[in-house]
Amino acid sequence: MRQRADNTLALLVSALRESAAHMEALLTLARTEIDGNVRAIVSLIAIVGTIPVLLIVTFFLGLDAVVKLLAVPFGSEAPAALIVAAPFLIVALGLGWLGLRRMALSNLEPWRTWRQLKQDAREVVRTRA
Repeated sequence: MRQRADNTLALLVSALRESAAHMEALLTLARTEIDGNVRAIVSLIAIVGTIPVLLIVTFFLGLDAVVKLLAVPFGSEAPAALIVAAPFLIVALGLGWLGLRRMALSNLEPWRTWRQLKQDAREVVRTRA
């Protein structure tokens, strides 16, 4: 009986050692995978964050080139800058006007709620009559 208990204890200790080795290998693999995933995500965020910056810089460089191009026939950059800025000013004013119209108090009223209340009131009057 004593030998059987020793064999069971030896098997249990061996199983614990094997499971510890397995867990160590599993955690090492998980650490490696997580490290690679974090690096990939950070690099993607850096790339995606760089794209808008480059687009904005390209847009402004293009605007500057158009101003320089128009400055040649006008002889000055001031009228060229006004010509280039005018469409943007018109668009900005149009968007501002549209925003003010949309933010008017009459547009903020809950029209659906008012219509529903009127319909409910008509139904109540009909059912009582």
